[in-house]
Amino acid sequence: MKFEEFKYQLGKLSTVPLKGKISHNKIMDIKVRANIFKEANHKVAPKNSAVLCLVYPGKNDLAHIVFILRKSYKGHHAGQIAFPGGKAEPEDYSAEDTALREAKEEVGIDPNQVNIIRKLSPLYIPISNYKVQAFLGYTDKYPVFKRQISEVEAIIEAPLIDFLRLPPVPIQKKYFDQTYKLHAFQTGNLLIWGATAMILSEVVDLIKKTQ
Repeated sequence: MKFEEFKYQLGKLSTVPLKGKISHNKIMDIKVRANIFKEANHKVAPKNSAVLCLVYPGKNDLAHIVFILRKSYKGHHAGQIAFPGGKAEPEDYSAEDTALREAKEEVGIDPNQVNIIRKLSPLYIPISNYKVQAFLGYTDKYPVFKRQISEVEAIIEAPLIDFLRLPPVPIQKKYFDQTYKLHAFQTGNLLIWGATAMILSEVVDLIKKTQ
């Protein structure tokens, strides 16, 4: 998909109803999520976080989305591919502010260059007890990326067409010593799974509905 084609759909993208759980369930079945939720058994309220799904003109004027590869560390989401984003801080005025601040910190995206199209459906991640609010946005210019060395292993730029053209592929992942069948998006030789894939699934469904 060319970036200008994506921009042509902005009016519809901002008003088309979201599919929420229908989109999320294409990646992780509701029964699987219920089992993981039960196993996680958190006793405290979830922490708030926000991420940015940013579309921009990339190579050959194709619409691209930027992701990060997280560093390896002792934690639930180490080494995974994710949208730029993170936990809410006291100085953040809103979830949107959190997403933009984190995107600037992690990959150097200038918040003043980002146009937010809309909120996506909130998503709870039982494995780490986070409630994630995702935002779909775009920028007209190719971003000047700057990797946050302490937290980001690599910046990944993926053509949007990769996700529109091919359906998610089946994979297997283990949670709490039990293996589950899930689905993941593929771009090149990389797999995008988990919460990131669930958010991406809603973005894909949203774009397809406007075409």
